[in-house]
Amino acid sequence: MKQSRLFLALGLGAALGGAAALSLAEPTRRAPAPAAPEPPRGGFPPDPPGNASKKQWVFAVSVKDGKASLPRASSVLVANPTPTVRMMGRFAVEFWVGKELLDRIRFDVPMLDRDPKDRRRGPLRGPDFTHVSTRLTVRMADHPRATFVALVDRATGDVQRFAWPPDAEGRLAPLGAAASRAPASAADAGSPGDAGGSVDAGPSDAAADGR
Repeated sequence: MKQSRLFLALGLGAALGGAAALSLAEPTRRAPAPAAPEPPRGGFPPDPPGNASKKQWVFAVSVKDGKASLPRASSVLVANPTPTVRMMGRFAVEFWVGKELLDRIRFDVPMLDRDPKDRRRGPLRGPDFTHVSTRLTVRMADHPRATFVALVDRATGDVQRFAWPPDAEGRLAPLGAAASRAPASAADAGSPGDAGGSVDAGPSDAAADGR
């Protein structure tokens, strides 16, 4: 009788120990990260031919907590007509007239994740670079037909539009809602490419606009 009770106690203890081990081995469940907005299904229009011009526009890009804005722009003159540099990047500043894309400069923000959806999970996921704050400048050739300028986050599809040209102080006035969906037309819908940094209008090739 005592042996039966002993075996019963040992069996119960083993069962409880196994259940505890399984509960400890089960990984802690975390709430899923909120999904980032998707780019337009039709993709973005490809880079247009652009326009070579001695007059160049330098756009001040402000990034706060991973959100880019376009507060100001100023013009400079270069020695020779120069087209906008073509490169890859998560963000883009674009010249538009109506539904026609006239020119585009793409760029990446240093340290900011190129794709907010591409995040490693788990204890070894590393630091999160989705909330970077910084300032930079990008340069694009003047286009006389432009009627508004757009700041595009190609990873999320968010677009900010501004009246063009800027006011006398260089400020850009937002058009309509602060964010909307990018126009979907031609291909080029892939994730942002391996881009370089911003294209800054350095003093070596620029002078103040003589207007």
